[in-house]
Amino acid sequence: MSVYKDEQRGTWYCMFRYKDWTGRQKQKCKRGFKTKREAKEYEEQFIHTTEADMNMKLGAFVEIYCLYNGVKTLALRRNL
Repeated sequence: MSVYKDEQRGTWYCMFRYKDWTGRQKQKCKRGFKTKREAKEYEEQFIHTTEADMNMKLGAFVEIYCLYNGVKTLALRRNL
């Protein structure tokens, strides 16, 4: 976790590396967080959603799918 304070702006930012779906290593920097906790949460969520793991659980896949496709809630109906 690499979260830093920007002294000039008085805000927090995070800078970290991750592997994309092709296996390439990339660097991400996001600025403007009011608290250190917000920056850490953003970093954890970003890494979780960009993981290229084919062994992920169905629940994690559905969560990522809903996040990227704008689905707010997933309602499942049980057929009897």
